[in-house]
Amino acid sequence: MATGSVALGLVLAPMGWVLLLAATVTPQWREFSRRPGFPRDVSFSDGLWESCVEVIGVPGRACQPIPQETAISWPMQMLRALTVISVLTGVLSYSLAHVGVRWWTDQPNPKLTGTAGLLLVLSGAMYLCATSYMAYEVLENMANPQTPAGDKFRLGTCLYLGWSGGVAEIMAGICLAVNFQRKEESSSGNVAAPYEVDY
Repeated sequence: MATGSVALGLVLAPMGWVLLLAATVTPQWREFSRRPGFPRDVSFSDGLWESCVEVIGVPGRACQPIPQETAISWPMQMLRALTVISVLTGVLSYSLAHVGVRWWTDQPNPKLTGTAGLLLVLSGAMYLCATSYMAYEVLENMANPQTPAGDKFRLGTCLYLGWSGGVAEIMAGICLAVNFQRKEESSSGNVAAPYEVDY
C-alpha cells in the first residue's frame, strides 16, 4: 500500500508538471504592457519560441518566431534544453513512481519510488534554474540605465508558473525519495522458530 508521503508526492507531481508544461509553451516569459511609442492598448510578450503582440479587447494575439539571432544564442539554447529536459524528466519520473507503487500488490518497490523522487527533484531544480536565469536577465536589463525604455520588459507570467511548478516538483520528489529510508516493519510475534525443542 502507498504511504501518506507517496500519495502526496503522486498528487503534487502532476500539478507541478502541468505548471511546467504551461510555462514552457506559453510565450510570456517577459512582458511589456505599455511600450513607449505604441498605443496603450497594445501589449508585447516573449517566450522561448515566440514573440507575441496582443491588443486589449481583441480576442487572440499575433505571434511570430523569435529572431534567429536570439534563437541560436547559447542562453536561449540553454533555456530551451533545460525546460524541455525538465518536462520530459517529469513524465518519466511520474511513470516510474506509479510502477514503483505497484497498485496491483500490497508491497511497493521503495527503490523505484525513491529513484522517481530523485528524478522529480532534478526536474524541478532544472526548471528553477531556467526561470531564475531569465528573471536575472530581465531584472538586470531593467536596472541598466543604457537600456532603451522600449526594451525594458518585466517579469512574465510564465516565470511565476515555472517557479511554482518547480517547487511542486521538488516537494513531490522529496515525498517520494524518503522511501529510500523506509523501514521494514517486523514484529517478533510473527517470527516462526526454525525448530522446536522438546524437554
